[in-house]
Amino acid sequence: MKDKRQSEILGILLFALSFFVLLSLISYNPNEEISISPNIERDNIMGIMGIYISHYFIKLGFGLSSIILPIIGFAWGWFLFHKQNLNVLIRTSFYLILFMLHFSLSLGAILKLININEYILIGLVGGVIRDFLWIWFKPAGTLLYLLVAWLIIARAYFDLNYYDPLKIFLDKWDLFKRNYFIKKDSIDKEIKKKRHTQRLKEKIEQKKIKENENSQHNNGSKKETIIKNIMNLGSEKKSNQSKNTVVNASLTIESDSENYESPIMKTFEEIPENKNDSNSKIKDNIKVKEIAHNEEVDIDTIVDRKKPKRKYQLPSSDLLKDPISISESLSNDELVERANYLTQSLSTFGVEGKVVNVHPGPVITLFEVEPAEGVRVNKFVALSDDLKRVMEANVRVIAPIPGKSSVGIEIPNQNPATVYFKSIVNSQEFANAESLLTLAIGKTTIGEISTLDLSKMPHLLIAGTTGSGKSVCINTIICSIIYRATPSEVKFVMIDPKKVEMTLYKELEGYHLMKMEDITEPIITSVENAILSLKALEREMDKRYDVLADAVVRNITEYNQKMRQSNDSIMPYIVLVIDELADLMMLSAKDVEAPIARLAQLARAVGIHLVIATQRPSVDVITGVIKANFPSRIAFQVASKIDSRTIIDQPGADKLIGRGDMLHLGTGSSDVFRMHNAFLTLEEISSLMSHVKSQPKPEELILPSVREVKSGEFGIEGSSDSDEMFNDAVSLVITHQQGSISLLQRRLKVGYS
Repeated sequence: MKDKRQSEILGILLFALSFFVLLSLISYNPNEEISISPNIERDNIMGIMGIYISHYFIKLGFGLSSIILPIIGFAWGWFLFHKQNLNVLIRTSFYLILFMLHFSLSLGAILKLININEYILIGLVGGVIRDFLWIWFKPAGTLLYLLVAWLIIARAYFDLNYYDPLKIFLDKWDLFKRNYFIKKDSIDKEIKKKRHTQRLKEKIEQKKIKENENSQHNNGSKKETIIKNIMNLGSEKKSNQSKNTVVNASLTIESDSENYESPIMKTFEEIPENKNDSNSKIKDNIKVKEIAHNEEVDIDTIVDRKKPKRKYQLPSSDLLKDPISISESLSNDELVERANYLTQSLSTFGVEGKVVNVHPGPVITLFEVEPAEGVRVNKFVALSDDLKRVMEANVRVIAPIPGKSSVGIEIPNQNPATVYFKSIVNSQEFANAESLLTLAIGKTTIGEISTLDLSKMPHLLIAGTTGSGKSVCINTIICSIIYRATPSEVKFVMIDPKKVEMTLYKELEGYHLMKMEDITEPIITSVENAILSLKALEREMDKRYDVLADAVVRNITEYNQKMRQSNDSIMPYIVLVIDELADLMMLSAKDVEAPIARLAQLARAVGIHLVIATQRPSVDVITGVIKANFPSRIAFQVASKIDSRTIIDQPGADKLIGRGDMLHLGTGSSDVFRMHNAFLTLEEISSLMSHVKSQPKPEELILPSVREVKSGEFGIEGSSDSDEMFNDAVSLVITHQQGSISLLQRRLKVGYS
């Protein structure tokens, strides 16, 4: 209490002192001399002390800009009295002092240019600094320094963005030039149309004259017939309104035959004018705005990629389509207006809060809402459906934003942009990544490049409804690895129960696709072959652990480094891709779940990674065993909150908008991050496959067969469909010379199921 009282007293004293100095500076008279004689009449309302203060501050200090000093004093007095934020006060005081100094220098430079040397306006200190700059840097250097200083001060304090307006201006200038040439072409077309119309009118005139010569007695009726035929010719490409114009024109001609040419000319000239108006409206609706400014590089210029690896050349980014940079988005004024509307909508529902920040992105816009004092964040979550109705969009509420005290409200843009795969491949983040398993996933909600490292995940589970973007995401993952690794560095095992999703990757046979004995199809489609491939990967995992143990290393990275030093062949990564897990789980859940769980638990160290996708995120497909071993998951749009919780342990995926919009749950974190998957067309994948097929084939890696063929006592060969305890049961019956269900249950310790 005592400290608070002392602080308030100091605040009052500082406030009064600042007010005294302010009045002294305002009433300053440069003609008054400093004197303590009581007989001299003084203009300064603060008396002798006011003259001294104003003399030292204005005349010997910084001139007119010295009035900022009492303003700083007022601010500090207010702080001491009310205990405001000290950091904000120090920052504001620092920039006010910079403003005072540079205002004095700028005013002095202007006076110097017009040959006025009034030190009273800029002060002695300001004048000395001005003259120093003038002598050492000349007028041009001084003005350049002042311009740069003002730009830096404005950028630092007000957080102004100079790049975005300049970029928008340049984009609009390019758009203007393109529209100029488009408009020029349209004008040329209109001229051709008018010439054609003129020729048509001349033919009509000639036909009219000929008709008049043949039948003069029926001249009026013939004219009307000709006009109606002309109008019918024009009405095939005109609206009902144009038809009414034609009828009125014909009636006018019937009443006055001398002026019948005018409505005909008007009717023919209306058609190109209407087309020109519609084209101009379309052009006016096109707006250019750069959603995100990511520094792009040409991935083909990277030194490591330019060097052929064992005569295999990595694919070029020229195989991909160039991204379209023109997209329509909201301006700053429209974003502010939308934020105000959101604030009013929240207030209408009884939840007080204000929008403190807006993050526009290529697909959605994030509004940061600061709740009012005493408002619980779960009230915002309860309002998600009401906000969806009011904002007329699929709204997702983040309550609160991780690491912040504000609540996030994500609202889709009216015209979302497309995230192209080439823009991610040519980014700094992807080009400079060290891992061979770097995935060019897409962009974040604010437009930043997003890449993931599959070797650190170490496995990925993808789920979502049909059409939400799962297949495109799998294509993005596969093509990302192909862009970074050669066939001798990364191998794929692809399982496609739907038989149509991965047919394009058959071209990878002999390159990235791993071969297995007893499996003839390059892309595995049957359930039996899928189970065999999973067991083969299990055996390969055990074999690799033995190799690592003999080499005295802990993981595949250390092993490959050791092999490169001795110029021996490296151990390739293996990526297992399953496009639809639900089909496999429905047919043989036990035989599929067990090897997947074991691979997910142990295969990371030996370079085997799993990417599994499903469109049915239910607990009988994504079981507890599978879910526990896949800490990294991606959820696309799902139908309900229950499905969202099944995938990422929290709701939110049911609020996504589809078309690559996803939530990513990272390893070791309970927070999800929204991203937009990059779009990759089938034509681009075909071009990529053609490039891979043109490269020399590496040495093939073939996994041995795991198909067990057993012979019974009766000379009958079993197959993989035989029960694994069949031979034990036969031996047991032969030993006891009798057989019964209860005997087999007791001896083999099995049940009826």
